[in-house]
Amino acid sequence: MNFGFMVIFDVVVGVLGAYLGFSGIKNYKASTIEPMMITTDELTRVTDVAGMSKFLMPKLSLFGFFCLVFGIQGFLNDAGIVNFPKTVNVIFLIAFLAVFIVFSYHTSKAKRKYIH
Repeated sequence: MNFGFMVIFDVVVGVLGAYLGFSGIKNYKASTIEPMMITTDELTRVTDVAGMSKFLMPKLSLFGFFCLVFGIQGFLNDAGIVNFPKTVNVIFLIAFLAVFIVFSYHTSKAKRKYIH
């Protein structure tokens, strides 16, 4: 098994994805906002913390769990455990970019709506 840069990168993406996924669930239940999502200054200007949490935290969980799946797929491929066809790798990359763009859009929308 080769533990090159890409394998380490895949592990980091997977671990971060797991953290974001479970953190989104925890913060949704507590009606709080994940500190990684907004700055301290922005947090002081949030008009409805519970509303922003209900809007954004489920999306954070989905994004996090997709990152976990992307990290696992990348790890399996880059470590040589499973040799996915190039088409599968391209599909995962395009899907990751699409999910990231949609998540970024919703984050921006939440900031416009709840931070004044």
